[in-house]
Amino acid sequence: ACSEFSQRSCEECLKNVSCLWCYTNNTCIDYPVRSILPPSSLCSLSNARWGVCWINFEALIIAIAVVAGLILVSIAVCCCYCCYCRRRSR
Repeated sequence: ACSEFSQRSCEECLKNVSCLWCYTNNTCIDYPVRSILPPSSLCSLSNARWGVCWINFEALIIAIAVVAGLILVSIAVCCCYCCYCRRRSR
């Protein structure tokens, strides 16, 4: 079904969340669900778009990793701070 949107536009292709847009050859392909990341033989990460057209897959992965890392660090800092406050109050 995704191949029907090939040679059209990225926006039309990505209306369906199961589709992946590749800018190298302007094709709309089914997202490979069995692998987390699309293989480079299908489309390079810098040319692949999923979800939104304005950010490539590579940058999307980096952004998600940075946000997840910040959340984990903030949770660790909060836990350490709470443990320190409890020790100090005793």
